[in-house]
Amino acid sequence: MKIRNIFSILALASSLVFAGCEKEEERVGSFDNIKLDKTFISFPADGGSVDLKVTATEDWKFVVDENWPKIITFNSGKKATHDVWGNLTNDAADIKSSKDSWVLADVTEGNAGEVTVKFTAKAFKGGREQAVAIVCGGSKQHLILRQGDLDPVQLTCKEIKETAAVGASYSTRGVVTKLGNYASYGAFYINDGTYDEDVQVYGSTKDSMKDYPNVEVGDSVYFSGTWSSYKNFENVTITKLKKSLAKVMNSSRDDVSMEGETLEVVVAFKGKGVNPVVPEDYQSWISVLGITSKNGIPTKLETNPADTAYVTVRVEANNGGDRTGVINFTSSTSEASSEVSYSFTQKGAIIDATVTEFLAAAEGETQYRVTGVITKIDANSKYHNADIIVSSGDFSSSVKLFRAVTSEGNIEDLGLAEGDVVTVVGKRSSYEGTPRMAAGGVYESHIRYNKATLAEFLAAPVGNDIYAVTGEITAVANLDASYNNVSVTIKDESNTLYLFRVTTFDKSGITTLNPAVGGTITVAGKRGEHNGSAQMAAGGIVLAYSAPTGGGDEDPKPSENPYSIDLKYTLGTNAYDDNVATINGKENVKVLKFGASKGKTGDLTITVPAGSKRVSFYALAWKGAATTLEFSGLGMTFGTQGIRANDGVAGQSPYKITVTDDDYYTFTVPTALTEDLDIKITTAANVGNNTRAVLFGIKAFKE
Repeated sequence: MKIRNIFSILALASSLVFAGCEKEEERVGSFDNIKLDKTFISFPADGGSVDLKVTATEDWKFVVDENWPKIITFNSGKKATHDVWGNLTNDAADIKSSKDSWVLADVTEGNAGEVTVKFTAKAFKGGREQAVAIVCGGSKQHLILRQGDLDPVQLTCKEIKETAAVGASYSTRGVVTKLGNYASYGAFYINDGTYDEDVQVYGSTKDSMKDYPNVEVGDSVYFSGTWSSYKNFENVTITKLKKSLAKVMNSSRDDVSMEGETLEVVVAFKGKGVNPVVPEDYQSWISVLGITSKNGIPTKLETNPADTAYVTVRVEANNGGDRTGVINFTSSTSEASSEVSYSFTQKGAIIDATVTEFLAAAEGETQYRVTGVITKIDANSKYHNADIIVSSGDFSSSVKLFRAVTSEGNIEDLGLAEGDVVTVVGKRSSYEGTPRMAAGGVYESHIRYNKATLAEFLAAPVGNDIYAVTGEITAVANLDASYNNVSVTIKDESNTLYLFRVTTFDKSGITTLNPAVGGTITVAGKRGEHNGSAQMAAGGIVLAYSAPTGGGDEDPKPSENPYSIDLKYTLGTNAYDDNVATINGKENVKVLKFGASKGKTGDLTITVPAGSKRVSFYALAWKGAATTLEFSGLGMTFGTQGIRANDGVAGQSPYKITVTDDDYYTFTVPTALTEDLDIKITTAANVGNNTRAVLFGIKAFKE
């Protein structure tokens, strides 16, 4: 006896060919060379197994023809393990498998002798039947498999959507809401008012299409059919059709202007007039201005022609995104009533949205402009579209832009890559509950940049070329929620760079990102310059950020540059961080300037990290005018420190300064700080009414 692996009797059609038969004699019953102990197998609704005894005098096989789905087969004799329903449980190669089916058999063929075939079916609500056959020599033996009652179960649209089983037959009714390709396939949609979503009829039988060739929107249709794995009806037989008493004669529109306009909807009706109703959700921007009617003219062929209503509708201006409007029209007689709908889409403004805002938006026709950092891209050169995954400005969320395209050209020619900042306009949709941008989102722009080291960026000319640089943050200044920017200083092994007013592509990403000293940041921006010192120009876009790692037990690592600013700071009144100086011969040293002439004091705040026991810094007063610094925090003043005037601190940046140990100051705390401490430093009034000072070399120590 030959025994193969489990196969499914109901899956996709197969073209398997079996040898040993030329012209078979067909019969329901028994032949001399093959006998079955039963030719009809019935499964209970709860499911179960039934045995079939096969007695043959020669080799036999199950037949697979166009009426059968594909069986599960194994190529080249390779072994595989699977569960009772044919699902693979190992990684065996070269396996051809089918969709889940409702009947399984554990034997597909055999030799002369006696063998028992076990058929198994799952539980099922409804009725289904399948005829199969076995060939042996020149004989073909038929077998009927049935489960449940074959009479269709009558369900509402809601019950169908929530409970229908694949392969079951059901009957239902509803009003046709939309036509598919009815002429070719008999496709349409219905709704009976019990469910928010329409039920789709994918295809009707040829006989039904012949008997009911003129199914239209608004008609009431009664039918039975099989519920498919695609969540729609197939092989539908229409049993009754009631023509609608009203029909919209002009097609729905998808181009109503954003500025608003007046529409004319033409409705044919056979009831006592036509009643237009604007649903409550649309009454704030859709109104009916008037109706005029024209009576139909009877003829010998049409003794009761439809009358025609011309309905004037006003659509107000749209200040939001794209929106869809609906107007319902009812026509009634003493015996029946029909309702048809006219829908339209009004164009709206494109809404600029962050990735996070887009994810939270409702699905619909509204267009959103979304910008994000590309974290993954899969361009399709065959269809000239691309699946793009982008992250938000603070890298806390991401979304898939499904099959994005360009308005002209091919998207694969753009050379988009991971790390690019891309902007795409499209609609909010979802797939299996996961939000995404609907297919057809249109590419608008992206930031193209060249990766560069800090040395390469510093050596580049000032201009519009965009470079992406990466470094460790050594200072943070002017974190501004109003303008969504912050200035940071970064370093690598041998260079430092000031990034002026770094931002994100969304509305508030920088405050959520909250870059901190010790973090690693990648920014794309232009080479700029201020007072002769190289910097990244304002507007650089954050492409990546990693927060500082490690705990607070380690000693702070002051940089080897004694004049660098290693602590996070925030500028206050009359304070600036765009000044540089040459200090004891070291060029392009960043200095913080605060205070102004004419007695205008200045202030800034430094953040001393937890665990610190002392803070040191260089401080210089303006040429010829020593001043005093005041230190405060936690609602109190810690103390003051007089600082010396320096001849190099004068005029405009860059300054040329010489300092000594006398210009270096330290303040200590009795015990290590248990948490970060903000200390405000303020210039005090002095002789000559000059309150200007510079600060640099700010470092914290745990010892």
